Amino acid sequence: MVLPSRGLKNIGAQLMKKKTLVRLAVVAIASALVVPAGIVPATSAPADIKVGVITATSGGLKSYGDAYTDGLEWGLKYYTQGTMAVNGAKIVLTKKDDAGDPTAATAAFKDMVANGTKIIVGTASSTVGLTLAPLAQQNKVLYISGPAKNDAITGATNKYVFRSGNTSLQDLAPLAGLAGLSGKKVVLFVEDNAFGAGNIAAARAILGPKGATFEEIKVSTTATDFTPYAKKAVDAAGKYIFIAWSNAGTVLPMLTSLKQQGVYKTTTPVTGLAGVATYDFYGTLLDGANAVLTNSYYPGVVKTSAAAALASDFAKAGKSQDLFTECGVNAAQMIIRALKGNTSVNVDTAITNLEGFSFIGVKGQITVDATKHYLIQPMFLVALDKSGAHYVPRLVRIIQKVTA
Repeated sequence: MVLPSRGLKNIGAQLMKKKTLVRLAVVAIASALVVPAGIVPATSAPADIKVGVITATSGGLKSYGDAYTDGLEWGLKYYTQGTMAVNGAKIVLTKKDDAGDPTAATAAFKDMVANGTKIIVGTASSTVGLTLAPLAQQNKVLYISGPAKNDAITGATNKYVFRSGNTSLQDLAPLAGLAGLSGKKVVLFVEDNAFGAGNIAAARAILGPKGATFEEIKVSTTATDFTPYAKKAVDAAGKYIFIAWSNAGTVLPMLTSLKQQGVYKTTTPVTGLAGVATYDFYGTLLDGANAVLTNSYYPGVVKTSAAAALASDFAKAGKSQDLFTECGVNAAQMIIRALKGNTSVNVDTAITNLEGFSFIGVKGQITVDATKHYLIQPMFLVALDKSGAHYVPRLVRIIQKVTA
């Protein structure tokens, strides 16, 4: 059969159209398979970096945990220029309240590890810190302890644990200058817990070589009437009474009992300057007692660019700094350092990045001890002065590069 010329033209046009469609389909498939240079497919974007935060946001250590967390969050934003990311990988925080309870902290720690979290930070409780440290070693995750002070939390035998605060020994470093201790008694008035035990050990280590003798008074952590303990302190008749107290909820009645029993009339109090909320009653109760006050940080204690930025940002946000705000900022700097060239979070690489790391923190030059993983840092001897209706801290002396 012979087709008309018009029919031949129509068939030819249809064949050409089909060939064109086939060519376009092949080009489209090839384009989908080839990624132009410099363009990263969305599926290869860095995974989020999980960071767990375990600290007290309730109970007697709440003010410490809140200050630490505020400092941590500020530091992560400040040192990542507001991105909360390292090399494109976003840092995502999961926060859990331990309420100072090691059981609650352990459960939170295990949940985080099971969820793939390889960096965990925090805790204001020495008991909790001592509980979590071996868990970090068992699970091979990086743990950066927070305000908890017991010296045994960090050490050469556990490479997985660092700290962003200070030890009890460092708290007492400013006391090395105390004179006239030979043959004199120092009453160690402490909470009967891991924090108190750490302070007893530190006081003996710092003051023992100066010839001091000691009497220990361990106060039950459940005590509400401190009169019997205060009477023991009076009867001990020491030259100094060293007071180590972490529970912000009971520190006022404890100090009040000591004053009511006349302890400060015969014995010079030695203690750490606590949070901002304590300044007025510390100042009132210790007024005239020639108290010796050690300190790790108070707002404005030193002038650094980070300290100025922190003060400005907190003022704009209507927030107040406190004793452990700086500890949280240190943790942020350490997290970012651990992730340097390591957004896949290889824990061994994170440890190597941190060991010997030196940085300018909110309160000045800080170095991570390469073996024991505590922070070599400045510590302070301070006083409380009356200013109008309130008491404010005054720097007496800076002790630089304090080791533990």
